[in-house]
Amino acid sequence: MYKANNLIAILIILASATVSTASGQVAKRDSVGQQDSFDSIEFLKGFKIGMSYTEVQKALPGNAEQDILSYIATDEVFLLTVDFPTRGQWTASFKFDSLDSPVKRPERLVEMSCSATLSSRSDTFDSLVRKVTEAFGKPIMVERKGETIQEAGWLVSGGSVLILEYSIVPTGLEGKDVSVDFMVKKSRRRSSTSTDIA
Repeated sequence: MYKANNLIAILIILASATVSTASGQVAKRDSVGQQDSFDSIEFLKGFKIGMSYTEVQKALPGNAEQDILSYIATDEVFLLTVDFPTRGQWTASFKFDSLDSPVKRPERLVEMSCSATLSSRSDTFDSLVRKVTEAFGKPIMVERKGETIQEAGWLVSGGSVLILEYSIVPTGLEGKDVSVDFMVKKSRRRSSTSTDIA
């Protein structure tokens, strides 16, 4: 009887410890998800076209969830997709060139993008343009393609171009979200045109 009581007491202690640990992990996950806000512009500042695969890995935030690296034969590039567990549901993708060796491997960053679908109550196109301008300087292009798609572009380090595409996405009866896409890639030609921000 004494042994049985001891065994029951031990099982109760273990069960309560497990519940406590599990609830602590859920609380920690919830607080991290609520407190961590993803700053796409600060994120973009951490990467440059030409970075090595190793440098990109070191620059990624610790909470990034990486997909398996894949090789796209038609483009001869490696693609790495990364998700960030934040309320904005941001996703980034990185393309790396490869050496012409029998065993291909990711070498240098040739293109990257960062995108999310956000609430229309989030940043407006003009406020995003101002934020990117503060980080990267005056835009070389600002275009408003009707009421649903707006674009802006900046020259960034190494002769690369950063493009912001801001699209309005209808969500039903008079509802809407916005799709925000940033892309950085090598510039094929330099543009001297600039448009003032409203």
